[in-house]
Amino acid sequence: MKLVLGFLILVSMPGHVWAQQAPCTVVGNVVRILLPQPWKPLLPDSPYAAFPLDVPERRLPAEAFIAHDGAFHHLPILSVQTDEGPRRIVLMVTFGPGWREAAEHPERKAEGWLTPVLWMEPILSAPRAEDSFALLVVGGPRVQVPFASSRADLLRGVEATLHPNPAAPDGPDLLDGLLQAASWFGSPQTGDSIFEFGFVPHKHWDKARASKVRTALVSKGIRLFSLGGAYFTEGTCSEGWDCGSWESPFTVLCLETGGDWETIGYLGPRGHDEMLWELRNAAKSLYELATFAYILRLPRTGPRVKIGLSLTALQGVRLYYPSPLPVCP
Repeated sequence: MKLVLGFLILVSMPGHVWAQQAPCTVVGNVVRILLPQPWKPLLPDSPYAAFPLDVPERRLPAEAFIAHDGAFHHLPILSVQTDEGPRRIVLMVTFGPGWREAAEHPERKAEGWLTPVLWMEPILSAPRAEDSFALLVVGGPRVQVPFASSRADLLRGVEATLHPNPAAPDGPDLLDGLLQAASWFGSPQTGDSIFEFGFVPHKHWDKARASKVRTALVSKGIRLFSLGGAYFTEGTCSEGWDCGSWESPFTVLCLETGGDWETIGYLGPRGHDEMLWELRNAAKSLYELATFAYILRLPRTGPRVKIGLSLTALQGVRLYYPSPLPVCP
């Protein structure tokens, strides 16, 4: 009887439970900012240089990661692995509010650098063989090519996005589109991602709907990456007023899912070709981020659990992961 009671007490201890349960998994995205070296203007006699890019940091050892449950309780990280397996990616193109007028009057069509579907050319022209793609247009004509479609279907969708039909029915708006894209993934797989291309208006940001989108993405482990839709401003406003810094809500949504964002500033009236080149470089960098990840296994996760990098690993890198972490187990 004493032996039985002793065994029951032993297996009821938290440390033993952690050892028996499957560990909780967190997909981390470690980013290094790649500054252009040497500094070189993109145009003659221009103050504009190449923009910095976010690239994956692939060389961190396991001891570079630390975790805490609450402010002071150290949480062991059971293992750290890298993952470059197959990825499922929804390519989401955001149309601006004046797309019908531009489609009806080709002579008013914006320059090529403003056509978001052109930015993804490095991804579509040289994709990894193991990756699969879907396509969805938001804020514009209804164009949707779900997973398991043929490459020919995907290219037809791209063509429809390049030459939109002004008489086509409307597709979903941004937030409904994100929910629709999330439903296409089915059972979660490591590295599931949504890439948003295009400029996102923030004047009527719906916090309640955005919270629902965040919950849907985080619960399914879907990372959100953006090129052009999320941005950060810093400095002065007009008339000399100091506006400080401001972060768009879409930026926050990307980072809360463990994703990332890139943006390219305006290079002036002569910089259209250079901007398109920069945007394609940024798209390539985001693709590299999405196809590499750190898989961290912890005994438990939850809103109080925070993961970081040790001081020795902090030089020029940032760690993104879904936040707040879901409760596990």
